[in-house]
Amino acid sequence: MNNQKMIRLREIIDPELRRIITAQLATNRGCATSAIPDWFELDDADYVDLLNDMKEDEAERDENQRDPRM
Repeated sequence: MNNQKMIRLREIIDPELRRIITAQLATNRGCATSAIPDWFELDDADYVDLLNDMKEDEAERDENQRDPRM
């Protein structure tokens, strides 16, 4: 019996978060965001991995924007 929780993209209420997650999925899969359907499902582990990837990307961008003189 498999009791894994699944989340569909259309179930993400915040439109900005849905857009960001869809864009990250597209980046990870090497396709356009339009190729990711609204019914696409992520299990909880995939969702956490995706959020961690986004956090790492954000930290990397912040690091690149820091003034090296500081």
